[in-house]
Amino acid sequence: MTTDQPAMTIDIIEKMGARILSLDDNRVTATMPLAPNVNHVGTMYAGSLFTLAEFPAGALFVRRVDTRKILPIVAEVKIRFRRPALTDVFMSLEIAEAEFERLQRETLAEGKSSLINHQELTDTNGEVVAIAEARYVWLKAP
Repeated sequence: MTTDQPAMTIDIIEKMGARILSLDDNRVTATMPLAPNVNHVGTMYAGSLFTLAEFPAGALFVRRVDTRKILPIVAEVKIRFRRPALTDVFMSLEIAEAEFERLQRETLAEGKSSLINHQELTDTNGEVVAIAEARYVWLKAP
């Protein structure tokens, strides 16, 4: 499904101009525009890059998970900034169906499960501007 819609319902992410470009059961693509995210040296603000590395997984998880039963949360993110982002930035994340099944099965049986995601952020030329590693934890809802 192509959406090209504002990102979720988190006001600050929407103010950054982040957009979900497509979202289906196993894949999400998103973008962060350079403006209004320009820092004091004319490149994309590091916090905006971090946001793009983190929030799309949440959109995908919320699509897949009954949040009355399972609470998907980010536990840790490491990000390496490789080069200045001088254009809009893009990301794409795909999680296999078997991985979703494992997460749900473990969470409901054991109360907790986790996933580590490696993510590249690219500019409009396809150059990698940042690499992130995020650990997401799924908790069984009380």
